[in-house]
Amino acid sequence: MTQYTDIRTQIKTGDLLLWRNHKGGAPLRIIERWLVRLGTFSPYIHVGLAWREGGRVWVMEMTTRGCSPRLLSLTGDFAWAPAPQPLSREALWYAQSLFGEWTYSRWQAVMGGLGRITIGNDVAGQCAEYALTVLQRCGQIKFADQPAVVTPQGLLDAALMQWYSPLRHVNNPRRATIYPPDLEPPE
Repeated sequence: MTQYTDIRTQIKTGDLLLWRNHKGGAPLRIIERWLVRLGTFSPYIHVGLAWREGGRVWVMEMTTRGCSPRLLSLTGDFAWAPAPQPLSREALWYAQSLFGEWTYSRWQAVMGGLGRITIGNDVAGQCAEYALTVLQRCGQIKFADQPAVVTPQGLLDAALMQWYSPLRHVNNPRRATIYPPDLEPPE
């Protein structure tokens, strides 16, 4: 498995990042993760987009807390599918403009897995809808019609087919500090 510290400098804005099920949490969250895996026939329960800024690597994502960035060094192990080129400035601005605007919808997460979701129809959504909306806006992912399944696995499948990109699993031990191993905290 690839180490995060070895590939951190290679991750670019717009790369696809995915997470598998993790242990623990409230019973409702455990059930939700199990349902996502069962409903999508996939080990991946979450997806986001990489964002490089200020010497840091972030993940732009939609969670139950809403649409926002989070430091990638704090997320634990993940899968990485490099995009063919970084997001355009306009697409990055669009992705960031949704921070604090979009809210998470469990209903849309269920509908995405059933192929019954309309992308970008409102300000409620789920992780794969957010990432797909941004990637479609800049032409990184293209569909002739509405994608049938809007899930982390569905987005990964489209990216791997269109980007001819390898999928790498990355060991990223959960950190207790916001400072990545190659940056020292200020004194």
